[in-house]
Amino acid sequence: MHDRYGHVGFPKGHLESGETWEDAAVREIFEETGINSRILSPLGDVEYPIEKKGLTIRNQVRLFLLEAIEEQDEPVHQANEVESAQYLAWEDALQLHMERGYMDLNWVFDKAKALWEWHSEANGTR
Repeated sequence: MHDRYGHVGFPKGHLESGETWEDAAVREIFEETGINSRILSPLGDVEYPIEKKGLTIRNQVRLFLLEAIEEQDEPVHQANEVESAQYLAWEDALQLHMERGYMDLNWVFDKAKALWEWHSEANGTR
């Protein structure tokens, strides 16, 4: 996704009352891209400070490897939050991330690729 700060990144958002991290991830993916998905594996956590109303708080993001449940030609982005969303081939996504992504998330690509390959081999979909 292309965010409003000129970077590319992953969909993310806030937990709603009573919601699990996994439920929030699936919901946020759908809200921000229109893609129905399911979680394959957790990837890891990222924490960083943000300022809200003059207070510095710690923001935590949990990342998951997901796969689309239904095929669609293109994602439909949530215009009030992101500039655009698009499907890219793996190498193209990695290149775009290296050019305009958040460098503290470089590790996500290596871990996601290894888990995706493992999942694909385990399910005979490679």
